[in-house]
Amino acid sequence: MHKLFEKIENANVDALFVSKIQNVRYITHFTGEEGFAIVIPPKIYLLVDSRFTEQAHIEAKEDVEVIEWSDLKEAISSILAKNKVHFLAIEEGSLKFSTYKLLSQLGFLVLVGTYDFVEEIRMVKENWELEKIRTACDISSKSFLETLKFIKEGISELDIAAELEYRFKKFGGEKPSFDTIIASGERGALPHGVASKKIIKAHEPIVFDFGVFFEGFASDTTRVVSVGEVSKEVKDVYTVLMESQELGKNTAREGVLASNVDKTVRDYLSNKGLGSYFTHGLGHGVGLEIHELPYVNARSKYTLSKNMVITIEPGLYFPNKFGLRLEDTVIVKEDSTENLINLPHEIIIV
Repeated sequence: MHKLFEKIENANVDALFVSKIQNVRYITHFTGEEGFAIVIPPKIYLLVDSRFTEQAHIEAKEDVEVIEWSDLKEAISSILAKNKVHFLAIEEGSLKFSTYKLLSQLGFLVLVGTYDFVEEIRMVKENWELEKIRTACDISSKSFLETLKFIKEGISELDIAAELEYRFKKFGGEKPSFDTIIASGERGALPHGVASKKIIKAHEPIVFDFGVFFEGFASDTTRVVSVGEVSKEVKDVYTVLMESQELGKNTAREGVLASNVDKTVRDYLSNKGLGSYFTHGLGHGVGLEIHELPYVNARSKYTLSKNMVITIEPGLYFPNKFGLRLEDTVIVKEDSTENLINLPHEIIIV
């Protein structure tokens, strides 16, 4: 937590109140769904109610002091007053209004709003984090390959999603890292077309966008499948999509602006006459959240660093016809990327 302590001190505040549960987990290793952390360098306090006290004592790092509260305002006030905290940083983007009101009632405090205070530290993964993401990717890939055996004409997108998510748990995952997207035929033109009752037909592209949590860390993958061969039009578009995705992975490396990776792929697709069909950013960070910093899009302000984990996922969407997307989760290296998804990139015919 040295980086976090240093950042708090450089922000000219006395302490940080952490309300976003993923950040609480990152700081304390507590995996429960509700709790707060107060970071007062060099101290860290984890505040939980009686439902989570035992769990917190088992999971929290040795240097974290667990506080069980029955009156949250009283518990927070006691910690802050004891440590003579006056300027308190808060996570403006995630703090509930009710908790903000509670903190505002403590007359000795000056609240200082921050954004992405912990998230920016979380961008660069430590080796133990990389291994958990790697395992999550392995589980999702294995589950996908097993689910391919089930796919046939006449079943629904929901049937396929159910089979895939069953295998996530069977192979050691916790739960899907987002609502599984199974979007076939014209529904593929919906970038977030979660699985529906639509029946699978032969010769139409099926967009599979899926991921799983393993010990809190996410995976994210997209592949295209078809029952029988797809049309020449789909093949031709997909060939360009594969080329653009490979270009993105080859462009991303330490020291490169994330926005430039997006621009390189976008320019390539535009030169092929397909730029207007690419309607979202090229990628995003992956870790304790399925979408986290750094975002890989035109507005990103971040420079890629070694051991960031990002997705490269160009997509092309043709309303009322079909959509195609190809996505890998990769680790940024000094002069390359390491792909964590061991699956074919071509359209998979079953």
